[in-house]
Amino acid sequence: FFAFRNTMDLTQFLVNAQNPDPNIRGQAQQALQQAEDSNLPVYLVSLVTELGNASKPPESRQMAGILLKNTMTSRDEEKKKKLEHQWMALPQDTKGAVKQAVLGTLESETKEARQTAAQVCAHIAAIELPLGQWNDLVPTLLQFVQGAKNDFQKEATLTAIGYICEESDAEILQKQSNEILTAVVQGMRKEETNNEIRWAASKALWNSLEFVRGNMENETERNYLMSQVCEATLAADVRVREASMQCLVKIVSLYYDKLKPYMQALFSVTLDAVRKDEERVGLQGIEFWSTMCDMELELIADESEHCEYYVKGATAHICELVTGCLTRQNEENAEEWNLATAAGTCLCLVAQTVEDAVVPHMMPFISQNIRNSDWKFREAATLAFGSILDGPGTEVLGQLVDEAVPIMINHMSDQKTLVKDTTAWTLGRIADLHPEGIVVKYLQPVLMAMVKGLEDEPAVAAKSAWCIQCICNHWEDDEEPRDTYPLSGFFTNLIQVLLKTIDREDAGDDNLRAATYEALNALLTSAATDCFEAIKMLVPVLLQRLDATFGQLVQSGADRQEQSTTQGLLCGALQVVTRKLGDQIIGFADSMMQMFLKVFGACVSSVHEESLMAVGAIANVMGKDFEKYMMPFGPFLLQGLKSYQEYQVCNIAVGVVNDLASALGQKLVPYCDEIMTTLLENLRALELNRDVKPVIIACFGDIALNIGAQFEKYLAVVMNVMDQASKTKVPENDEEMLEYLNVLRENICEAYTGILQGVKDSKPDIFLPYVQQVLEFIQMVSQDQNIDEGVFRACVGVVGDLANVFGKKAAVLLNNQMITNMVTQATNASDEQTRDAGRWAYMQMQAIAN
Repeated sequence: FFAFRNTMDLTQFLVNAQNPDPNIRGQAQQALQQAEDSNLPVYLVSLVTELGNASKPPESRQMAGILLKNTMTSRDEEKKKKLEHQWMALPQDTKGAVKQAVLGTLESETKEARQTAAQVCAHIAAIELPLGQWNDLVPTLLQFVQGAKNDFQKEATLTAIGYICEESDAEILQKQSNEILTAVVQGMRKEETNNEIRWAASKALWNSLEFVRGNMENETERNYLMSQVCEATLAADVRVREASMQCLVKIVSLYYDKLKPYMQALFSVTLDAVRKDEERVGLQGIEFWSTMCDMELELIADESEHCEYYVKGATAHICELVTGCLTRQNEENAEEWNLATAAGTCLCLVAQTVEDAVVPHMMPFISQNIRNSDWKFREAATLAFGSILDGPGTEVLGQLVDEAVPIMINHMSDQKTLVKDTTAWTLGRIADLHPEGIVVKYLQPVLMAMVKGLEDEPAVAAKSAWCIQCICNHWEDDEEPRDTYPLSGFFTNLIQVLLKTIDREDAGDDNLRAATYEALNALLTSAATDCFEAIKMLVPVLLQRLDATFGQLVQSGADRQEQSTTQGLLCGALQVVTRKLGDQIIGFADSMMQMFLKVFGACVSSVHEESLMAVGAIANVMGKDFEKYMMPFGPFLLQGLKSYQEYQVCNIAVGVVNDLASALGQKLVPYCDEIMTTLLENLRALELNRDVKPVIIACFGDIALNIGAQFEKYLAVVMNVMDQASKTKVPENDEEMLEYLNVLRENICEAYTGILQGVKDSKPDIFLPYVQQVLEFIQMVSQDQNIDEGVFRACVGVVGDLANVFGKKAAVLLNNQMITNMVTQATNASDEQTRDAGRWAYMQMQAIAN
């Protein structure tokens, strides 16, 4: 049939599709693709038959399973949806045959075949169960577990249940949670002698935990579940112990409020896992307490009365535990995730959770080992000190930091790379969290140590660059320009050293090049006015380097990516320079725009982001004089706006439109037709990420604000779009969508404000037909219990705008109790910005009332 004469042909093609010879492999892949395209039902049945045929070679069965999965799911969401529709459009007998064969393969003696069958089963379930189809699947699988023909079937069925729980929405499986949980927990019991089954059951439990809340609410069922999981942590098979520990970690994140009766047992289980078990199990013991910290940090931030402060009660024991792990480093691979790195991360979280209370438990270990002759203890103490810096206050750590910095400076000359690596990170943390310890007392010696560190191994150099960045950040938020600052004397030398580091042959390792550019940008951002001449001298250097990237030899995708990354970093630096120098950059604008246009021509999205932002910065500086670049730049701006697939690029392009509107004012009008058409098309585009759409709506306000009455030609269609957007509804139990709705509504308000203020001085009456639409929106929003402070404040601002623009014409419309209550509430708000908006709106309304 079609591309194959018989099943032997299919087998051979499946084997050949894995052949190292590209010609043989290519011919086989082409034949398989033709088979799929010409008769999909027969192709699927053939593949699933091959998968379940014990007489076929393992490699053909494995490839059949891979191809079968590829017809049902994809990592690309759009393709995944198409495959789901394709599956549902198949004849019922085809789908039935595939499902029956897949279920039959679960009892195969070949592990790869039954594992693949379990995955395919889950993929089909993910498509059909939400549509109310294949409803007998879970009952059938549960029967397989209870009356399995062999251990292979029981193990594969539990695996399939786990995959189904992972792939499917919890609500779909909620009704069968009791039966699923019973089957899974029975498979975990110590009475089960087959470790493969216990392991599969443990993994299935991990996947099913999200929808067993009903069981967890029942004390008897909860006690049984927790006892079985804790018992499984003692299993002979390390895989079962690891999987059951992973279950405990997930239980912390899902059922924190149910843990109290079990904490003593969980405390013992996790400590034993770390102290006595293999590292893979011990890592989960550490992760248990890291997750506990995450949960309690969130509860503390929310000022929740439900926080039990388990971490605070166990601080002494956790600190003792992590100090025992910190000395178990892997010198060969410092970046490897092991007990030492996991312990450091956990300690960071403990410090954030219990704050000052961590210091007395960790300082004895740090003090005793910070100068230890054994490098492992020396590095561990340095890591421990760096880990407790975020949480405790400066009044507790200040003196300790002062004492530690000189020791850290000496450590930067240590013989061991890992000690220097951790030391540079710790100094960066000090600069970030307790900067007075460096910038006031030890600035010069620390900078000298970091400059030396930039010449070290890439990992050490990258951390040293980050430390320099943190030091520079200390001055980034100064609102008033400074004539000079403490880094002025080091400024030129630091630029030269950083550029030299960027040029290292190994700058591609350990993210060194990017880290160094970040440090350079932080240095430039922090600069005082006495450094501006040095920055001006840097501009031609950066432009020359950017131009040189186009001469790089590009022979592979990796080469192209490296070129693109370097261009992005250079464009980012030029953007920072532009924002810093302001109108002093104008002399370089022609050269910069010429280079940015050359970058746009490369059509690489990641470069587009940085270069678009750099162009926006130039527009902000040049104002109306930027118009001379609009003809060559316009097509690239539109290209960015149409980048649906790289939605971050589209988002930034919309931001550039805001910059251009502000800079050009009326001079933007000749380009508005194309820009507005593209923005409106974007709002209608289903494939564009929804997060961009509120930004586009706000952009309409920016355009209107700056082109004034010229916006009239777009007003009707824009107001219609905003009316539709204002009626967006989302599920009340979906926090992510509620947050999106708040963002959308706030941006709608910003757009209304921009349009109102834009037409105020020329043609305010063109907006009058839409005032009722705006008030209905405000009334709807004011009655919603889920609005956040930003939306409420923005609505009050729009009320003030209506009064301000229309005066007595708006008096009757605004004279209603809902508006009055809203403004009064705002004037009495606890948030200062909301009070300011309320007072302004009140003043505008008083003015028209009088």
